[in-house]
Amino acid sequence: MIRPLNEWDRAIVLEYVSRNEDEIAFIFGNVLQCGIDNRRDMLRCGDYLGYFEENSLKGILVFYNMGTCIPHYESAGAIPYFSKLMEMGRFNVLIGKEQIVKPLFEAIKDCKKLKEYEECSYQINRDYRPFKLEGAIFIDASGDDTNIISFVRKAYWRGFGAERTAEGTRLLLSQKNEEEDFTVLSVDNKLVAQACVQTFTYNTNQIGAVYTLEEERGKGYAKAVVSELCERIIGRGKFPTLIVNKQNTSALNAYKALGFEHYSDYLIIRLFL
Repeated sequence: MIRPLNEWDRAIVLEYVSRNEDEIAFIFGNVLQCGIDNRRDMLRCGDYLGYFEENSLKGILVFYNMGTCIPHYESAGAIPYFSKLMEMGRFNVLIGKEQIVKPLFEAIKDCKKLKEYEECSYQINRDYRPFKLEGAIFIDASGDDTNIISFVRKAYWRGFGAERTAEGTRLLLSQKNEEEDFTVLSVDNKLVAQACVQTFTYNTNQIGAVYTLEEERGKGYAKAVVSELCERIIGRGKFPTLIVNKQNTSALNAYKALGFEHYSDYLIIRLFL
């Protein structure tokens, strides 16, 4: 059986995401931050659907307002139900652990137009090794600074092909939990790099949106801003995690130097609407 989930289901949803914490950090953090009921003005709210076997929750499928679809299931019985819903659903990014997402994408790929298929490594840092950069100034981004908004918009477009309006970027920076640092690096009064804590669980903070201006790469700026976030995360008593493209050798080397290690295979699939 599959049915919509709401705040009345909070206890069983938290039980489900807790036992799958390392696989669905995005869902976990969004439930803790925004709840399960959909508020259309919140980017990280969405429509939650649950797959049940013998009255036990065995899968969750979410269509978020920001255009992202995140599925997870403990039973393969969810696949035909989820794939049918995803065929009809409107989303442009599909995210999740490879062994979860791949069968679903295979089922829907004839109905969706592929833009990018990104094979990634989900990594955890249990042996942090700090990296400091002389002259680095870390600015906590907010939705009130027009210069920061302009930089973040540029970063999402040039770095990830995600076009965001000024208002959408303001909402992104404003609708954050206190653990979700969004940090921009300034060197010699120039904004050069960014990274943020995208989501959180009881035990982890996940780093993402790492970007450096094209003309400023190779100077250790991304490594420095990720290192800064790692220190903050560890200070909270949690583990830093992140997702990195397996073909991004420079990023893989930088993260390895900071103490990150591969944990599981991950997919980020971008689609045309």
